[in-house]
Amino acid sequence: MAEILPETKRKKIRYFNEAQTDLSAVLGGPVPAGIMFYKNFKVLKRPKDALFSLLATFIFTVLLIVLLIKLPAEILDKIPNFVFTAVWGIAAALLYRSFLKKDINELDKEEYVRASNWAVAGYTILGIVIFFSIGFLIAISQPTFPGERVPVGETDNEVYYQGYVTENNIQTLVYTLQDLGYFSVETANAVQIKHNKDKYTVTLSVSKSVWEDPEINSAIMILKNELRLQYDSEVRIVLEDYNLMGNRLTKEF
Repeated sequence: MAEILPETKRKKIRYFNEAQTDLSAVLGGPVPAGIMFYKNFKVLKRPKDALFSLLATFIFTVLLIVLLIKLPAEILDKIPNFVFTAVWGIAAALLYRSFLKKDINELDKEEYVRASNWAVAGYTILGIVIFFSIGFLIAISQPTFPGERVPVGETDNEVYYQGYVTENNIQTLVYTLQDLGYFSVETANAVQIKHNKDKYTVTLSVSKSVWEDPEINSAIMILKNELRLQYDSEVRIVLEDYNLMGNRLTKEF
């Protein structure tokens, strides 16, 4: 005959309350909050809602990352980080109150108990890792720059262009970059040339760690002066890199 455990020794089922879910959303974004919604729906024995919460979180995360990638850097840079954290927190609170709060509050406290904050921290970290993993996979599948793409010969180098850019403009840019060593058979670099209002902007993907290197700066000035002479127009050179948070960093010449 199975032994009946005393009430105090029975393992209680753990759920996440509103404050914990909101905090995970503020600190970690939509993914950890989505995981906690899933766990709570499982506690409430609502498997369809649990599955839907996971699918909705995944789809929303993918769409959000694609939107952030597609947004022009000039717009994205103007949005303070606290705006995103506020949106996640408010959305989590509204959704929790709409779909979970009533049923969670009615749980038998003798059988159910609030999950520990260590569990909240763990799911928040897990959610952040998942978010950036999805972001990385999406980012590497995207073109380096917006615009039309032109491969450079049989190499892995690429030129992207926007606006009124002629074939001669592209060839001049390619030849100059080959002379400077940015394009070669050993490299897999990309450059964007954009023409707007009688001015050319050339953007190069260059690691921030070498932006202050005198040789790099000298090469950039040679590129700028050569293109300005050949195009007979104002030329702006931009070095571009991204930090670990995905923020765009630039240096202009």
